[in-house]
Amino acid sequence: MTKRRIILDVDTGHDDAVAIMMAARNPAIELLGITVTAGNQFLPKTLNNTLNLCSALSIQSPVYAGMTRPLLCELRPASRIHGESGFDGPVFGPCKKIVSPGHAVNFIIDTILSAPAGEITIVAVGPLTNIAMALRLEPELAERVKEIVLMGGSVSAGNVTPSAEFNIHTDPEAASIVFSSGAPLTMIGLDVTRTVALSIERLARLRTIPGTAAEIFATSMDHYSAACMKYIGESPAMHDPCCVAYVADPTLFTCKPFAVDIEIEGIFTRGRTVVDITGVTGKNANVSVALTVDGERFWAMLEESLRRYSDLA
Repeated sequence: MTKRRIILDVDTGHDDAVAIMMAARNPAIELLGITVTAGNQFLPKTLNNTLNLCSALSIQSPVYAGMTRPLLCELRPASRIHGESGFDGPVFGPCKKIVSPGHAVNFIIDTILSAPAGEITIVAVGPLTNIAMALRLEPELAERVKEIVLMGGSVSAGNVTPSAEFNIHTDPEAASIVFSSGAPLTMIGLDVTRTVALSIERLARLRTIPGTAAEIFATSMDHYSAACMKYIGESPAMHDPCCVAYVADPTLFTCKPFAVDIEIEGIFTRGRTVVDITGVTGKNANVSVALTVDGERFWAMLEESLRRYSDLA
């Protein structure tokens, strides 16, 4: 089996951490590196969360620090959901993982340009600031990347405003650069990710899996679940893990090509992914938009991912 070679771009909060767990030991994936941006919290915190998780799970992939803020606007972290640390819940021991030298954006550019065209996939599960900067510095990336799979946007409603999803709303200018770049894009948005919400019963089942990963998962989900129920009245959705599930097995999802634009000026709609469902604009499709996911197969993949760490006490 040929592995999907990926760069995983994160702003590590609770669901990012699950995405990292899934990617690091999936036999269908080669995790070349983890790049970190500001988003769920400020960069020092999202970077610290990433290093702590990789240290606890003995994840060997290099970790690179990236952009400290959105391109033009101020960062408004998701403290209510992810906490002051950005990853409240788990308690980590001394961190043995160190950040790799160099900037995340340079790592993205150098890795893709040094590989054959169409070989490297970017999986972006935070604001698209790192990816937009890489595309601005080296526009050739749009032709050389195999695919950019991103968690963000929505065909229907948002989750941080009535119109906008958090990752796109946090840096809509960056999203606009990525969506208009011409790179092959797959958008996995709220319409899909909200359908794989973690129930109390499933959390109880996953809590019984042996190993450090399941322990971290369970303690992190205790916080994430409580925050989601308190502030948005929903069970916690596995937003970011959906992107890793997609690259590991695209058959879990049904997707359809659409023309998608990013609203960057609207008073009430800034950060909205404007999906031309009916084709009224006459524009060519630029994004493959995920519409459904096979929930049972997704949860089976996530459970198997946690079991792969059972060797870690």
